[in-house]
This record gives sequence, C-alpha cells and structure tokens, in this order.
Amino acid sequence: MSGAPDEEKGPGTIAVLIVRYGRHWLISEAAGGGYYAVRRHSLSEEGGLSNVMCASTLGEMARRLAAERERENRPLAE
Repeated sequence: MSGAPDEEKGPGTIAVLIVRYGRHWLISEAAGGGYYAVRRHSLSEEGGLSNVMCASTLGEMARRLAAERERENRPLAE
C-alpha cells in the first residue's frame, strides 16, 4: 500500500490522516482496536465541536475529521 488516499478504499494509512489533520489533532491507534483523535487545543463546549473522537476504521475517522473541519469553517450563527 502506498499510503495515498483513495476514496473507495479510505485514507490509506494513519500517516495520511496525520499529514491532513495532525496540526490540530493527535491521531493514534486505540489499544483495543480502532482509532482515536484528541484535539491538540481543547475548545469550549459551546461551539458544538469535538475535543475527542473515536472510530473503528481509518475511513470512518477520516470522515469524522473531515466533517469536523467543515463545522469549524462554518460562519457562526447570529
């Protein structure tokens, strides 16, 4: 496996997720299987964003991190 992202197969390797999201998230394999991500700088609960995420597969983690990035980039409701 080359580690390159492939939409059908998922993100490739955990290294791909670290390159994409590692500036804001610590991403690692979980001891019991699956993966977890912890935000490097905690956010307040008021913003509706996550500080910790868990996923059973790399593809699921990639989708969750991408969705979180979209929420971060939305303008605040007035």
